[in-house]
Amino acid sequence: MRYVAQTIVLAAAVALSACTTLEPVKASPEEVQRMLVYDELVKPGERVRLVTADEVVHEFRVTEVDREQGFIVGEHQRVPISTIVAVDTREVSVGRTSLLAGGVGIGVAALVAIALAPAIILGGG
Repeated sequence: MRYVAQTIVLAAAVALSACTTLEPVKASPEEVQRMLVYDELVKPGERVRLVTADEVVHEFRVTEVDREQGFIVGEHQRVPISTIVAVDTREVSVGRTSLLAGGVGIGVAALVAIALAPAIILGGG
């Protein structure tokens, strides 16, 4: 039964990571910069991929959005909003989540059946 619990925990960890994807924000560089300053396009705690005008890609978890100074801040990075030309934000993928949840459910049911089968067969019912 311990293996069933470990499998469930492992499946849940995989499910959480597989249910999200980085999706590009479809906007011009000027619109992206405006959304970063005036909207809440990115928030602390989110994972983002930022592309700057010099084509450098920065991928990190946001720790702060400093709108006054004009920076998106990560643990070891500080990217000026004025240089950002593209943003990819992490989005939940409903299709992936549904497929994964169904697959995990079927897998857990199979493991439980396999674990209980010897007891049922040997116990006579």
